[in-house]
Amino acid sequence: PETVQQALQVRQNFSWAAKVPEEVWRDYVLPYASVNEARSDWRRLLFETLNMSDDPSKSLGDVAMFVNEHLWRLLNPKKPIYFKAQQTPLIYDSMSAISFGFASCTGLSILYLDALRSVGVPARLVGTPAWHGKYEDGNHNWVEIWLGEGQGLQGEAWTMIEAQPAGPGEKLLTPCDKWFCNPSHFNGGTETYAAKFDREKDHFMVYPMAWDLANKNIPGVNRSTFYNTICGAC
Repeated sequence: PETVQQALQVRQNFSWAAKVPEEVWRDYVLPYASVNEARSDWRRLLFETLNMSDDPSKSLGDVAMFVNEHLWRLLNPKKPIYFKAQQTPLIYDSMSAISFGFASCTGLSILYLDALRSVGVPARLVGTPAWHGKYEDGNHNWVEIWLGEGQGLQGEAWTMIEAQPAGPGEKLLTPCDKWFCNPSHFNGGTETYAAKFDREKDHFMVYPMAWDLANKNIPGVNRSTFYNTICGAC
């Protein structure tokens, strides 16, 4: 498929992408979707829109911040793509967000991580289906980015950030600058999950989608301890 060929070409041609371990690349760069969003051929469009060239001095974090700063205006120069609440599940795949010019946190996150994957940066959707374990308290989604072993938060490879229209001014390694990363949201009762592609039959865990809770088909990783520890200390 063309999306696979495009992903392979980026891995071969960009120094930051070449450094990503194959296991990480297969799960968080190569996949064509994150959850149950509509399937479309977004990879080449986003790659050509960003129009990046290789620079061995750039890290995965440098590329991630460049994409978050410029993507939204590059896709729509007249009116950059913006945040509009409560759009999921009507508008949450990348092509819909581009066509309408807006999306809520889920759609913006998926568009941002698709753009990152298009230039070889490992990224995944993460979020909670219910703040404090109570659905009436609402939900939220954002993005985790793989920076390299020991390069992320808490000595991990992963860090977190929101798509710029949903969280302007955020940095990769300052968790407390996110509006939701605080003890009032992470008091020990909030469960958080990241979506993945590998189903791991022996250790399958569901990624719960707030807009489709009955769907048990999306594999995930439990990130609750990570976020309750980091954000509980903000």
